[in-house]
Amino acid sequence: MIDRLHHYIRELRLLRKTMEAVKKQTRSFEDGKNGNTEEQKALTEEITTLKSKVKKLESECEAKGNKEKTLETEVEALKKQSEGFLMEYDRLLEDNQNLRSQLEAINH
Repeated sequence: MIDRLHHYIRELRLLRKTMEAVKKQTRSFEDGKNGNTEEQKALTEEITTLKSKVKKLESECEAKGNKEKTLETEVEALKKQSEGFLMEYDRLLEDNQNLRSQLEAINH
């Protein structure tokens, strides 16, 4: 009977140690889970912030793309206008030369 009691006391001690180890594991798991939850919240907030920045940058990029197209159109219009002015200048220069020639012919 004493042997049996001694055996049960040993088993009880082993079960208590095992139970204490399981409790420690459970606590560490819960602590890790809570830490992960906080980390997940921080990461979620960062993701939300980054998504809003991406949307803002996309809209800025689109606005700059539209502005670029407008400026390209203006450049083309200015090139055509410049070509027109150059042709007009050449015509006026030729008219001037013709008039000078006529004036010189009349003077002689």
